[in-house]
Order: sequence, then C-alpha cells, then structure tokens
Amino acid sequence: MALDGTTAEYDRKFSTPVVTHINRTDEEQAILEHNARIAALKTYAVELRAHFKNSEDEKYKRYLALKIDRTNQRLEQLRTEDTK
Repeated sequence: MALDGTTAEYDRKFSTPVVTHINRTDEEQAILEHNARIAALKTYAVELRAHFKNSEDEKYKRYLALKIDRTNQRLEQLRTEDTK
C-alpha cells in the first residue's frame, strides 16, 4: 500500500502531540484563553474594517462603524482587565 506524500509531510501532519494541555496550570490556561480572546477580537476588527472600506452602502457603513467601535472597546477592556 503506497501513501501519498513524503515522510517529512507525514511527520509534519501526524507527529505533533494531540493533547498539549495536560501539564498546564489553571492560571496558564486562563492566560492562554485571555490571549486567544484578544487575538480573535483583533482578527474580527480587521475583517470589519475591510468590509467597511469595501462597502458603498451608507447604512451598512454606519452599522460596521458601530461594530468596530464596540469591538475596540471590548479589546481595550480585555487588555486592561486582569486575567483572574
């Protein structure tokens, strides 16, 4: 039976550990989740800005501006709050 791809490709796909969170403490996990929320909101804000720039509908632009503002407020709140 022949497998497609090279050994390096196979190793890259399948040799990484599936479970990586066993040895994390609750504090480390909370920090990782906090950082993930910030990263997700940053990505969302970038996508909203792209839609804002490409939109020609003024009503939709106002809606996007409001969403961008709220996302930025939430980002600022997450950045300043303690992870506990």
